[in-house]
Amino acid sequence: MREFDVNKYRRKNPAPELPEKKHFRHAVVIPVYNELASFGAAEHSIRQALAQVGENIAVIAVINYPAGQSEEESEKLLNLIRAGVFPGVTPLYLPELSGGVGAARKAGMDAFIRTLEPDEMEKSVIFSLDADTVIEKEYFAEVLPETLKGGAVSIGFSHQKAADEAHQQAIDRYEAYLKRYVDKLKEANSPYAFFTVGSAFAVRCDAYLKAGGMKVREAGEDFYFLQAVAKTSGVRSMDRVLVHPSPRISLRVPFGTGQAVAKFLRGGELNEIPDGAFALLKKVLKNATEDKLVSAEKFLSGLPVQAAEFFLKERFVPAWGKIMENLPERPGARITAFNGWFDGLKTLRFLHFSADFFKKQTKKG
Repeated sequence: MREFDVNKYRRKNPAPELPEKKHFRHAVVIPVYNELASFGAAEHSIRQALAQVGENIAVIAVINYPAGQSEEESEKLLNLIRAGVFPGVTPLYLPELSGGVGAARKAGMDAFIRTLEPDEMEKSVIFSLDADTVIEKEYFAEVLPETLKGGAVSIGFSHQKAADEAHQQAIDRYEAYLKRYVDKLKEANSPYAFFTVGSAFAVRCDAYLKAGGMKVREAGEDFYFLQAVAKTSGVRSMDRVLVHPSPRISLRVPFGTGQAVAKFLRGGELNEIPDGAFALLKKVLKNATEDKLVSAEKFLSGLPVQAAEFFLKERFVPAWGKIMENLPERPGARITAFNGWFDGLKTLRFLHFSADFFKKQTKKG
């Protein structure tokens, strides 16, 4: 990777320095906030997986807590690591960190990026895990070579067993909900048909930089990061289940696994998107050909009325006009640009918009 691009990223994203001076080729980054009880199992599974490969991989525990919260558990874990209880783990201690898990993940990833030379970026991988997640012993052996091909990989996962039957049923329903969404996106031929789970992806370092690094948001940072990687370098899916996140209920963020499970346990439901909405998405993506994308008007003329309404609402016509003004004349450029504009977030908004349309039609019927 060009030294200019690497230095530009580093200037815009100053990173903390790792205490470990040993040079590593790859890194596992694990945000840790009040997870001392689960960290041991996570670290043990990582150590077992590392034993299967001969690679030089750092294990970075980003120990953090928000301002105003107790530092006791964080300091206890830090001291245990320093005492050698978790050999091979490099602690990155960030007290009173703002920005939640996204900020912690970014700090650890950027700290590792800081240790690499520009010509190492295409040979190095960052693995993203959580402190309450365990992995299969084949994790590194299978994920590393796949990620070194470029871009990022979304890794197959299944949650750990829950403590009781009601909780287990809730997590099973949530997994089925997520799987159906991704499967339906695949059927529609969406380029964003992959899981966006923070503890179940890996990214090559040059792709990490091209995507602008990890996003810092109240929630959904992994979704936005992998969406950015999909646009700049590509994201592939690994179907083999190698990651087991926690099924616990957590209300730290406004959506995600914890909130979904809690909602099921309260007797609530998640809003399933009807098949008709995905069928409409498939028609939209099938219509997005080089020939049809020569102008916004030509593209819209080939869409069903309800789909065209969404694109007009999202101001596709003026946006596409500006895109076309700066688009290079090369094969596939229009489709690539369209997929950049009609990204994972707009795809989700389109599906919800279409779902509302089908619900209204059902009520009329």
